[in-house]
Amino acid sequence: MKHYIIILFSALSLSAAAQAPEGEMINFFGKVTSLNLGDSSEKALDGIIIEFWADSQLIGTTTTAKKGQYSYNLPFHAKYTVKYGGGKYVNKVIEVDISKFFDEADKRGLKMQVDMALFRDDNYMGLDFLSTMPVAKATYSPRKKTLVWDEKYHSQMKIRILSVLNAYGF
Repeated sequence: MKHYIIILFSALSLSAAAQAPEGEMINFFGKVTSLNLGDSSEKALDGIIIEFWADSQLIGTTTTAKKGQYSYNLPFHAKYTVKYGGGKYVNKVIEVDISKFFDEADKRGLKMQVDMALFRDDNYMGLDFLSTMPVAKATYSPRKKTLVWDEKYHSQMKIRILSVLNAYGF
């Protein structure tokens, strides 16, 4: 079963698979691309650092490989902040709360695909909030036994980002 939600300049999706990563882990994986704001074309980005934070502490990093691909396993029972970007790209942050599991069966095969599109940091005034404020939030729903994206929050962020980019003629 797959669930999809389009996030401004990032596509996030979740899928439950038959095989679980070793131990009590959720597998984050996906692709990071560079978004050209002028024509909306995308190109895979190698060498982008992705940071995983919990309780204001950096718990791990990974770097995109060929074709912008990445993968990282995180323990359950935590709320994570995942940071993408840096260098010549605008940072983007997502929050994922996987702290509420009621039985072991909930954990089987939980994988989270997050494809993130970054755009160049051309010192656009008004976008500095993207370094600290999540562009998307997801929470594990024990009732649905899946991660659920907060669509209302996403809509608010989309409006905020678009208002800044519209001021620059995009």
